[in-house]
Amino acid sequence: MFSWPIVFLIIVVLCVITVEGFSLVTKNLDRMDRTNDNQLGRASAFISSAFIFICAFTIVTSWTEDSKVHSAAEHEVVAAQNLLREAALLAPADTSIRVAMTDYAQIVLHEESGETGELVVSAKAEDAFIKVENAAIAVTEQPGADKYRAQEVLDSLNEFKLGRQERVGELGNTVALPLILLLVVTGFLNLAAIGMFPGGTSHWVKQTFGVIVAVAVAAMLTSVVVLESAPFIHEGLAAPLQSFISELNSH
Repeated sequence: MFSWPIVFLIIVVLCVITVEGFSLVTKNLDRMDRTNDNQLGRASAFISSAFIFICAFTIVTSWTEDSKVHSAAEHEVVAAQNLLREAALLAPADTSIRVAMTDYAQIVLHEESGETGELVVSAKAEDAFIKVENAAIAVTEQPGADKYRAQEVLDSLNEFKLGRQERVGELGNTVALPLILLLVVTGFLNLAAIGMFPGGTSHWVKQTFGVIVAVAVAAMLTSVVVLESAPFIHEGLAAPLQSFISELNSH
């Protein structure tokens, strides 16, 4: 719903509130009793390390999945181009496949590329694909059709079908919710530990350090949110489709 700078600011505010909230709750504790400093320091270091590791793993996983979705979209477009090329060699005057393919590409662009804010399989796209499939089969069954060329069209159609299945299958491959929850929990614990950690004689130094950590945590969380968002994935998915539609409209 929001651009990434707005998302970043929202997360920063939440992180700062967490740090400062725990800092205020514990600021009146006895500062002369520092017997738990070592234990708190080790615990804070462990939680911070766990958060960094989980965040790095989540970012890498998200980036890899995004790349797979984009590659699948490019593969599908190449398969569609091959289908049109083979159909043109079999029946140069027939435009039914090109018309059906144009409708299909436009529906996929608007329904399955994340433009609507969601990455889901569209029933309209499924229906449009069936029309492309029926048009391709009808061309191969025309009287007097060359058997070799007809088989090439069917093979290209099968490759196109596999390309769609691959792309649709990748749409649901998002980072598991438990991993996201674990990331949020470790981030919260990290900020809480920073806020609770005993301060020295200068409370301003502790506050400054807490805000810096909060900004760093917010930056990492924002990276995950952006990588997992439909608008970010849409850019890579839309590019090959837009180029393909332009190519179709130019003929």
